[in-house]
Amino acid sequence: MGIETTGMLGAAMQQDMFMRLLITQLQNQNPMDPMSNSEMVSQMAQLTTLDGINALNASFREVLKLQQLSSGAQLVGREVEYTDGFLTQWGLVESISTRGEAIKLVVNGHEIGLDSVIRVL
Repeated sequence: MGIETTGMLGAAMQQDMFMRLLITQLQNQNPMDPMSNSEMVSQMAQLTTLDGINALNASFREVLKLQQLSSGAQLVGREVEYTDGFLTQWGLVESISTRGEAIKLVVNGHEIGLDSVIRVL
């Protein structure tokens, strides 16, 4: 099992690791040749940039989920053709459901992924 590097947990872990590295670097620096202010400002700017990128990624995930939800909602009451493993089937979209990140269509009483739809009939 790998370490999650996306999402809020991954961002918090990255920030914590960065701060630990910065503190260790400050503690172990040569007192006769300490880190310059510009180096420290540069490293803090990198941390701020990382925060911004993580926030932007979280926003993009939310926009994508809303777009998928909207696309699924437009299919309710429509007949679709979809793949179910190796079989191609069709049926009426009865409703949509969400579970975590996944958007599912309920077709003929079975949940299918939105990405399983081949065409709308």
